[in-house]
Amino acid sequence: MPRIPDSLLGERINVTALARFHISKNGTQTVELIMPTHEPLLDRAIIEALRKWRFAPALRDGIAVEATIDLRIPIQVR
Repeated sequence: MPRIPDSLLGERINVTALARFHISKNGTQTVELIMPTHEPLLDRAIIEALRKWRFAPALRDGIAVEATIDLRIPIQVR
């Protein structure tokens, strides 16, 4: 989970970001927000959290292959 910046804690936020992960054959990943939240501080917090995620590589016929996945990231602050 991303750490919500202190400056946003008093606001009501209900948004969804869309992240795209590029996962290499060895499981390392890069991530980008292809649909950001329109709140730069929140976007940075999301990216920082997502960069810590770890993946196993995708397999095709038992062989590791590169993969790209898109994942919706819903954020609610009340």
